[in-house]
Amino acid sequence: MSGYCTVVTGAASGMGLAIVRKLLAAKKSVFAVDINATALGNAYGDEAGVVSCCCDLSEDDSVQIVSEKIKSNFDGVEGFVHCAGFVKTAPLGYILTSDAKALFNIHVSFAMQFLGWLGRKSNHAPNTSCVLISSLACHEGDKGNVAYAAAKGGVEGLLKCAAAELVAKGIRVNAIIPGIVDTPLAHYAWMDKFSDEQVQAKRAEYPLGFGMPEDIANVVEFFLSDRSRWITGQTLVCDGGHSIL
Repeated sequence: MSGYCTVVTGAASGMGLAIVRKLLAAKKSVFAVDINATALGNAYGDEAGVVSCCCDLSEDDSVQIVSEKIKSNFDGVEGFVHCAGFVKTAPLGYILTSDAKALFNIHVSFAMQFLGWLGRKSNHAPNTSCVLISSLACHEGDKGNVAYAAAKGGVEGLLKCAAAELVAKGIRVNAIIPGIVDTPLAHYAWMDKFSDEQVQAKRAEYPLGFGMPEDIANVVEFFLSDRSRWITGQTLVCDGGHSIL
């Protein structure tokens, strides 16, 4: 393949999968990154328009692996959506250093280093747009979720500085802050561990109900498009009305 692609991490399920499907429907070329090779194969196989890359973004050489495969398949990048991540719950005093490091590497370090690579002239198209996925977790107190919340806080911490450095190069960077979205990650992290009554009680905190992956994909599509050409360094909360209660 040649031309420019949109890079989507965490592309094999949940929000990432919905975003890739929307991009493909718009006839965009996609570079789909996920840690799960089987899930990538099941999602895309040999589908036209997609180049898949199995990579553990917690590893120190992940940016090199991803960037080299991008350049071997495309002329460069026109969009970047960072959805990859995981949740590890543990109270203060019981957070493993290895888990904390992996959370920060995936959510923060990969995004920071990849944006740095993207800023080099030969790696991006004119008017490139990047979207980072944060979380309401770093804005609300949630016992046992401190490591994940801190990592997502790091995502928002890098946002404005990265946007300020990259804007002169024609690269925009924005972030979405989702509330609860019904994804496999949400089910693994808590939904399947809660009783029906507990889930419904949590759902009652969302006037418009829990989000679906497509709800986030619709907002990502806007940020990737020229319709948001005058927006950079900003965050948008997408939480079904949760924050107005």
